[in-house]
Amino acid sequence: MGEFRVHHIRFYEHIPKAIHCLAYTPVSERLAVSRSDGSIEIWSIRDNWYQEKIIPPSEGSSVEGLVWHGLRLFSAGLDGNVKEIDVVKLKVKRCSSSNAGPIWCLTKNSTGTQLAAGTEDGCVVLFEIDGDKLEYNRAFEKQEGRIMSICWHTSEDLIVTGGIDNIRLWSVNSGRAMQRLTLGKQDKNQETVVWCVAITSDMTIISGDSRGKTTFWNGKHGTLLKSFQSHKADVLSLTVNQTEDVVYTSGIDPSLVQFDFTTTKAESDWKMWVKSVVRSQHTHDVRALTTVGNVVVSGGVDTNLIFNVMGDQESNHHWRRIPPVPHSSHVSVAREAKVVLLRYPDYVEVWKLGHTDKEKGENGDILPLRSNPVKLIQLKSKGGEPVICAAISHDATFLAYSDRDTVRVYSISLKLKDLMQPQVSMKRLHNSPSSSQADGTQCMAFTRNTKKLIKMAPSQIQILFLENEEVELQHTFHIPHHQDSFHLLSLSPDDVLAAVTDHQCNVYLYNLETKQYICNLPKYKCQATALSFSPDSTELVVAYADQMIYEFSVLGQEYTEWCKQNSKKYPDQWMKRHNKITHIVYNPHNPKQILLSDEQIFCVLDKSQPFPKKDAKMFHKRAWQSGEKEHKQKTVTAFHVCPKYKYIYHMDALEDDWLVIAERTPVTLYDMLPPTLKQKKFGI
Repeated sequence: MGEFRVHHIRFYEHIPKAIHCLAYTPVSERLAVSRSDGSIEIWSIRDNWYQEKIIPPSEGSSVEGLVWHGLRLFSAGLDGNVKEIDVVKLKVKRCSSSNAGPIWCLTKNSTGTQLAAGTEDGCVVLFEIDGDKLEYNRAFEKQEGRIMSICWHTSEDLIVTGGIDNIRLWSVNSGRAMQRLTLGKQDKNQETVVWCVAITSDMTIISGDSRGKTTFWNGKHGTLLKSFQSHKADVLSLTVNQTEDVVYTSGIDPSLVQFDFTTTKAESDWKMWVKSVVRSQHTHDVRALTTVGNVVVSGGVDTNLIFNVMGDQESNHHWRRIPPVPHSSHVSVAREAKVVLLRYPDYVEVWKLGHTDKEKGENGDILPLRSNPVKLIQLKSKGGEPVICAAISHDATFLAYSDRDTVRVYSISLKLKDLMQPQVSMKRLHNSPSSSQADGTQCMAFTRNTKKLIKMAPSQIQILFLENEEVELQHTFHIPHHQDSFHLLSLSPDDVLAAVTDHQCNVYLYNLETKQYICNLPKYKCQATALSFSPDSTELVVAYADQMIYEFSVLGQEYTEWCKQNSKKYPDQWMKRHNKITHIVYNPHNPKQILLSDEQIFCVLDKSQPFPKKDAKMFHKRAWQSGEKEHKQKTVTAFHVCPKYKYIYHMDALEDDWLVIAERTPVTLYDMLPPTLKQKKFGI
């Protein structure tokens, strides 16, 4: 498969944030995940858990509650506002104040006409959301102490809230508390906080509190049904399945505990809640739980998303951990200049890669450096605005980034005669009013001749022309009846073609010279996750969320012969992979080789070699030595897998035999987490 020297980047210091809230909508099969910095991620479940986009945080805001209504997403936080999020333009669409202090929790009624928020001042506040609006309605009678959790009964007449030392049942019509359930105290001087609460259609109230107890109540009579000391510390979150016969709880003690509503005897119809299964998969506090079909999803301080399939037997239980690695790249490579651009939440950095004189070595050798990587630029966004996307030209003479409102372009002058202390100067280019508007820009790239900057906004693609230190809008491609956002962009090496993808599984081809639409690729059943043009600009390779890879002939406007012959030959083990191919590129020295990577593997797909058998074992131990094994066995296949890296944030190929791989190891990410709950373990 050939040899590569690798620029192994470990100086990209991406810091994942704790998960605070989870919310799922079956309408579009999307999961919203909020993080401790106030950002919100949108995951497509139908595309095998693909992270579509990241909505950046507002300054000083937090997200303590998330609610979907159809395709509309609402959030609430400690700034005291309920916000409707525009998931296409990645910004706040509407905002309404609670007038009752910080908001700790948020829920909606079953018909989706109203939201209810629990506040620091002890008020339940209603908001109208019917008819594409968000308006303050009214506040219930004030109670003592803040409201930490809230749930709306399916009848819409009742709301249950959890606070300090009590649970209250409220009448929506009168705005007054109908019942007050008092909780005991573990310590005389210590409050009991009801962190989470739920109510079923038969008026069973389930609560989790700071004593580590999960409690079931009869909501009709206000009596205790059963209480479990389910955790060794606070129960922070709970969720009920769709049929309301299974409850899951977790918290500071990160064990996931399952409760079943089941018969006590085979001959009896009498049912009761019993503690059934305990699973330990998280390492730190679990802040949020929700159900997605037959899957329970959890997240918290350890930054991982974990899902468990409900109903599986313990002997064959299926679960999966999704690490906090962005599916959209935060790293860009200037191939000619051997410079990398690193994107952070509110600034970007430009680094010069290290240099070595040694051209060869044994597999796995660390080559001696003549010069170390050097940070050339750190550019902070104006006013601390979040950086949504960024790009750097191939020769590192131009840099651009976009925040919510503005696209900024800079010229860069690098004098690298002294590799240890290069001289750098920057100057911002003047933008015309039409070229500076971000309009929800999520992706951009420079053409190879550095004369144009292509940027993608919802329903449109724009060509910005760079000349005489000015940026002008040259052309806009409008897509009729298209209201979605684009998320992937690839430009051909000859600067003629642009390929873009959206979240509706479309891949569009445009001619940048004639400024005309060329064609669509055949629409596939799931989203594209990576794409790239061949070195001669005649083919486009696209990787999809289900692990399929298709190669499209631009001239013939059809799949290539190689693609047609092999599209049904991918090994079963390859197709069963969960990680998405997030980076794909042709080998510049051998166009027959396609280089690709996901979070945990780097792979060379050689089109000149035959596909392995459907039942081939591709991911065996020490698979990075597979080339030697294949040689001994005299069987060479198209797939050459290297699992030496984890987690891969970016992969690209330079003009010579160099690769650039940016990696953050699991140990590095784990070391940044706070201490875990101390628990006694046997023998320790």
